[in-house]
Amino acid sequence: MKSILAVAVLVFLFGTSAATQAADPETSMLQFAQRKHSQGDPLITTFGIYGVRAGTAAHWDLAQYNDPQHGEAWATEFGAGYLLPTRVNVYIGGGFVAGYRRNGGEYFGAWYPEIGAVVLLTDGLGVSVSRKRYQKLYQQIEGVVMFGLVLTTK
Repeated sequence: MKSILAVAVLVFLFGTSAATQAADPETSMLQFAQRKHSQGDPLITTFGIYGVRAGTAAHWDLAQYNDPQHGEAWATEFGAGYLLPTRVNVYIGGGFVAGYRRNGGEYFGAWYPEIGAVVLLTDGLGVSVSRKRYQKLYQQIEGVVMFGLVLTTK
């Protein structure tokens, strides 16, 4: 079901008309994103910076993971990728995570492939959606769809 939702959102974003604005060739934005919490899945909240420059996109985030089985964890995430030549900022890339689990007091690392999009609705506000597939975050592969808000200044 989550895969169908992610594909539907991306199809919608590809078909976005001139009502959306294209980001400048060099843009930096604040981004807040969250995974909707469902029973048994971890709640993931991120806050960070998303930047676009010369056909590439990158983001750095402070992330909080709340998992019913593993407890609370804090981490930094860094991701980078290539922008697809569309009116909307669609990117494909990957990233890594370095963090600390408070429950058990252990450090951890993980990595993920990612596809996402950022749509600017006005000069200062936009929305984001991304699909990540965390490897080694927990014992199993964790597929995540994140929805967020982006703020930018002109």
